[in-house]
Order: sequence, then C-alpha cells, then structure tokens
Amino acid sequence: MSKFEVLSLGISILAVVVSTISLVRTRELAKEQLELEKVTAELSKLQIENITEQKTDKTKPKFNVSLTKLGKAYNFYISNTGQGSAYNVNFELIDCEDSPLFTSELIDIFPYQEMKPSSRIKLLASLHMNSPSKYQSRITWEDESGNKHEEVFWTSL
Repeated sequence: MSKFEVLSLGISILAVVVSTISLVRTRELAKEQLELEKVTAELSKLQIENITEQKTDKTKPKFNVSLTKLGKAYNFYISNTGQGSAYNVNFELIDCEDSPLFTSELIDIFPYQEMKPSSRIKLLASLHMNSPSKYQSRITWEDESGNKHEEVFWTSL
C-alpha cells in the first residue's frame, strides 16, 4: 500500500469513528428530549387541571358556621364566604336533644332560596347553664346545576 492509500484509509477510519460518536450522542440527546417532552406534557396537563379547578372554585360557595355572643344574646351565624351562590340552603343541629334554636325561626327561614357570596344568616340561640359548649351542625344546599351538597361543622362558644 502506498502512503496515499494508508492516509486515505486512516482518514476514512477516523471519519467512521467520528460519525459513530456523533450518532451515539444524537440518540442520547433524542432520548433526553423525549423524556423532557413527556415531563412538559404532564406539567401542561396538571396546569390545565389546576386552572379548571380554580374556575370551579370561583363558582362554589364556602360556608362557615359560628356561635357568638353579643351582649346577653347568643347567635348562630351561617356565612357564605365563597364566590358562588348556594340554593335551597338548609341548616340543622345534629344529635342535639335540647336545641337552642327556635323551631318557628327555622321554619320561617329555611330552606333559604339563594345565599349569595358574602352573605350570612343570623339565628337566635337560647343557651342556658346546662347547654353544651359545642354543637355539630349540617348545612345542605344545591349548586347552580341542582347537585346536592352537604357539609358538617363543629361550632363552640
């Protein structure tokens, strides 16, 4: 073999080595890129779910029940602190043999047709020395679609 042939063979072998290294690195980069695309797709899916959840939270009512004393009178306050309205709202005390609420007032007020955001209902409570210090209450309501919901609260003085 002449020097020219040896030089051509050496350059050809070097070109094959460089091409092989380049091919291996390209495959590794392609794998990493596919993994990154999968992660990006999962993150996008989570963001869409989060945005959807935030939108539904904006239309949901959030209730709070408190028992407060103003002067000598005790009152239950039912508040809608959410951003959505609740319909056909009902309130009841659970497992309360000696209810401090007036039945006539409950009959007059409930079911409350529509409880808008930032609104509240005040119920007079007749507490005495033997009254329990905490009460369990249940609020039931319907959303705009007519789906029924229920939430239980513990309220104390």
